[in-house]
Amino acid sequence: MPEQDQDNTALDQLREAAQQLEKFRQIVESADSAVVSINEAHEVVYMNRAAERMFGYSREEIMGGDLAPLIPEEHRERHRSYVERYIRTRQARLIGHTAEVEGQRKDGSRFPMHLSISQAEVAGGELFTAIMRDLSPEHDLAEQVRKSQRLAILGEMVATVSHEIRSPLTLIGGFARQLKKEPELSDKALHKLDIITSEVARLETILKELGDLSRPQRYNWTETDLGQVVDRVGELMGPELKDARAQLTIIKHQGIPPIMADGDRLSQVLINLINNAVQASESEPEVEVEVGPGPGGGVLLKVRDEGGGILPQIKDKLFTPFYTTKSTGTGLGLPVARRIVEEHGGSIELIDNDQGGTTVRILLPPPPALQQDLPLNST
Repeated sequence: MPEQDQDNTALDQLREAAQQLEKFRQIVESADSAVVSINEAHEVVYMNRAAERMFGYSREEIMGGDLAPLIPEEHRERHRSYVERYIRTRQARLIGHTAEVEGQRKDGSRFPMHLSISQAEVAGGELFTAIMRDLSPEHDLAEQVRKSQRLAILGEMVATVSHEIRSPLTLIGGFARQLKKEPELSDKALHKLDIITSEVARLETILKELGDLSRPQRYNWTETDLGQVVDRVGELMGPELKDARAQLTIIKHQGIPPIMADGDRLSQVLINLINNAVQASESEPEVEVEVGPGPGGGVLLKVRDEGGGILPQIKDKLFTPFYTTKSTGTGLGLPVARRIVEEHGGSIELIDNDQGGTTVRILLPPPPALQQDLPLNST
C-alpha cells in the first residue's frame, strides 16, 4: 500500500476514534447520574455536569485536586485507604458493588447517595470512576410516608379519645355555667365555678388543636391576598387586643403578589402568632405584623414582639407538641402553625431581634403555573 494511502487510512481511523470518544463523552455529560473519576493519587481527573449540580462545585474548582471536598471529613482518610489498599493488594471492597453513602456539598450540607465504583487501567495507570445518584428525594418521600402513617395512627387515637372526653366535658361546662346563675352563691363558690369553666374551655381548646395537628386537613385553595388576610385578622382581634392593652401595628408593602392558599387556615396561624406575641410581653405589649413580597415571587410575613426573646436551647423545642414555656399554654399552637405553613409549601422560623424580642418569619411560595389554572373553589 502506498505510504500516502497508509497515512490517509490512519488519519481516518483517528477521526473515527475521536468521533466515537466525543459521542461517549456527550453521553456521559448528558447523564442524570453524577460521574467522577480519580487517579491513583486520589486526584479528580473527570467530573460531568450532573456532578457539578449535585455537589455545587464547578469542574474548575475540583478537577486536578483531591477528591476530599466531596467526602465528609470523618470518611476522607478511610476512602483514601480503600484506594491505596486496592492498588497494593488488588482486593476490592467497593469496586463492582453498590452502596449507600454520604456526600458533602460545597455549602457543607450532607446528603445520602447511591454509589457504584468501577476501575480501569488507562495508559498504564489506574482510574476509579464513581457513578452517583442523590437519594435525598427518596429519603424525603419515605419520611413523609412515615410521618403520614404516624399522623394517621395519632388521628385515630385522638378521634377516639376526643369523642369519649368531649361529651362529659360539655356537660361539666354546661352545669358549671348554670350553677353560676344560681342566687345566693358565695364569692368563694363563684370563684371555683369560674375555675371550672376556664379549665373546661382550655381542655376544649387542647382537643381542637390536637385534632388540627393529627387529622389530615382539607384546604379550600383560592387565590388569596395575604394583605387582606392580615387586615381581617387585625379587625377581628381588635377587641381582644384592646382588653389586653396591646397595640398592633400592621405594615403592608406594595406589590404583594396573590398566592394559592386557604385564607381561613392562614388566619388561624396569624391569630396564634399574635396571641403568642402578646403573651411574650409583660405589660402593654406592642406587636408588629409586616407583610410584603418575598424572594422568588412569594410572600413574606413577619410577626414581631418586644418580649424577652427565646433561649437558644429551647428554640427548636417550641415546635414540639406539648412543649410550652407558658403556665396556661397547650404547647400545640406553634406545631399546628408549622403544619399549616408547610402544607402551603412554605417555611416558618424564629429569629431573635437585635433590640430584644422575637420575630416569627413565614415565607409562602408563589403559586405553581399549573395551580394557577385550578378552579378557585377547589378543595
